[in-house]
Amino acid sequence: MATFFVHKAEDDTQMVKVDKPCITLGRRNDNDIVLEDIFVSRKHAAVLKRGSVYYIRDQQSRYGTFVNGNRVTETRLNYGDEIQLGNTLVTFVDEKKIDSIATPRKPTRLLGTKIDLPAEIQSLKEAVDKGSSRETILESLKEIEDQFSQYQQDLLEMEKIKEIASTLCEVGKIINFVFDLNVLLNLLMDLAIRILQARRGFIMLLDRGSNTLKVKVARNMGGVLDPTSTHDISQSIAWQSFETGSPVNTGDATKDDRFKAQESVISYAIGSVICVPLISRENEKLGVIYLDNPVAQRKFDREDVDFMISFANQAAIAIENAQLYTKVKEEEKIRDRLQRFFSPSVVAKIMSDERTISLGGENRTATILFSDIRGFTSLAERIHTVTSVEILNDFLSAMSEEVFTQEGTLDKYIGDCVMAIFGAPVTHPDDALRAIKAAVGMKKRVHELREQWRDKLDVSMREIFEIGIGIHTGEVIAGNVGNIKRMEYTVVGTAVNLASRLESIAKPGQILISRSTYACTKEFIEATKLPPVELKNISRPVEIYEVTGLKT
Repeated sequence: MATFFVHKAEDDTQMVKVDKPCITLGRRNDNDIVLEDIFVSRKHAAVLKRGSVYYIRDQQSRYGTFVNGNRVTETRLNYGDEIQLGNTLVTFVDEKKIDSIATPRKPTRLLGTKIDLPAEIQSLKEAVDKGSSRETILESLKEIEDQFSQYQQDLLEMEKIKEIASTLCEVGKIINFVFDLNVLLNLLMDLAIRILQARRGFIMLLDRGSNTLKVKVARNMGGVLDPTSTHDISQSIAWQSFETGSPVNTGDATKDDRFKAQESVISYAIGSVICVPLISRENEKLGVIYLDNPVAQRKFDREDVDFMISFANQAAIAIENAQLYTKVKEEEKIRDRLQRFFSPSVVAKIMSDERTISLGGENRTATILFSDIRGFTSLAERIHTVTSVEILNDFLSAMSEEVFTQEGTLDKYIGDCVMAIFGAPVTHPDDALRAIKAAVGMKKRVHELREQWRDKLDVSMREIFEIGIGIHTGEVIAGNVGNIKRMEYTVVGTAVNLASRLESIAKPGQILISRSTYACTKEFIEATKLPPVELKNISRPVEIYEVTGLKT
């Protein structure tokens, strides 16, 4: 098992054992060995096991990978080797001899440290005063020159980091408050092209329905991109970057064995390319950002790639926020529409169901309630129109509240008539009883409203204003009826017609129910059996009951 001692700058030494054929080291949290050092790249180096031998490979890190003081691209590791990444020292050890490992020395080269120039000059003066040889003095001068050169290089690197951080900060100020996804994507595309001086580019996002990448915005791509194409270099690179979750970069596609044979490389003279994945905070792949330049224009360097990685991280957060904002707004619209017809608890159940709303219906048993005002037409002729509308609105609001209290569905208003459904789209074992409870509540609310209205009117309302209610339980077809642009959830069938006919023969203040509804609720209600009635378009006499109350 590969064993490493990680010696952090001011922390205790940490021992890490990893039993994998490929071990990654870097600053990102998804590495096998995470190094919290600003001079360590996100994906800095990898240790590869080939047979019983381990090799270390630099992953194009900014500050390089050093083994025993020597910068390496790839080299074999031996037990006891000291690996320096940034200002962090890692010792590769034989786990059988861990106890014999001595405390390591400090890194051979420290990044971001100051040169003690007075001390170096004083040391040089002492060497001159002592009459040291010319070679010794030249060697001391060479050390000072090397230190200055390293200091200058470190300073340049820090300036680049500062410039990138400053640019990203400005980018963040711009994009983090844009919640319109289309506006955001166009803004990101323009910023990326302008900052990196790219000629062309596009952003693709994952379509979860088809599990494909879809082009959302593009600049100078010579027409609409075909997301299914496997011959276009843009698509090939996009998929490679997306699937691996890693940046894809080439300095000159015309000379890169991976891409030079592609027809689009020849046609568009594509030179330098960067494609970076968009990965969310939860490590979920959202899409990619792609940029390229013709052969004759500037090549993207390592700093450009590092910048695009950071830029893409910020962009992914902004895109995720915009997508979430869009989803919330859409859900708010749907919820607002649903709340006109369903109780809050039913709306919550519908919203939690991930099935797509579509045209069509299903057979189910439901209880249908119709409630209609008796005498409203006569009353409306005797009062002001505005007052009659006000009374009607109060009535419909009160009736709807009673339906929602019992978690029923408000199907529709038909003038001064209310149609409600109990058992669709959400079913309860006592839907028939819920419908009767709603009816009893409606009668009580009408009596309360009538007393309130009487004070506003000069006419007697006791005899001319009451409701009649009809309730029936039976098989219906429930679903969304209409077209794809305008759908309405409702129920249809003979059961609906029968409930409507019962309401039409109900006297003021009566709640009439069918035998099927009575059979479901007789243990819980007070009801009187009435003589069978002949109903329009119903072939046989219908057995009915009048509800007089609820059993306590």
